[in-house]
Amino acid sequence: MSFLSRVRQTRMPAEARDTAGIPGSERVIAWGVNRLPETTYVVATNAGLYLQGSRIIWPMIVRATWNEPFLELHLQDETGQGQRLRVPISDPSNLPAAVHTQVTANVIVSERLVLSNGCECLAAARRKSDDEISWTVIFDAGVDPDDPENRAQADLALTELRMALGI
Repeated sequence: MSFLSRVRQTRMPAEARDTAGIPGSERVIAWGVNRLPETTYVVATNAGLYLQGSRIIWPMIVRATWNEPFLELHLQDETGQGQRLRVPISDPSNLPAAVHTQVTANVIVSERLVLSNGCECLAAARRKSDDEISWTVIFDAGVDPDDPENRAQADLALTELRMALGI
């Protein structure tokens, strides 16, 4: 098999870009395919991840893991609301590595915080596309993020961390 035929086999089909609605200004980095029950594409661009008819910008993805055959995404929006997605991908190619690279590229600081009540959480500062910095706090499994005491303790620990770092 020649080099050019290998390149053609790894090129994303044109209809995948059109179906996902990817603007011409975005550069495709990687893509994967889920062939069951019908063929759908998951596409990573320099600006976000296209899947299931929607676009998720990179700063919204707090964590992404590959547990074959699923790409697991932990999302957090501007209001702090979290969501988890499990996206099946039967042919991932290099998509999991590309997603990991894009998600971690925005991280400025990631720090585990132990709160005075013994609970733990992860605080992360991420650079948004407009160079604004946003902070997120993700509580460990089993810690109620809606508990006012946990929230207050996390806010205090985050304030102390930000002061210590000058961010």
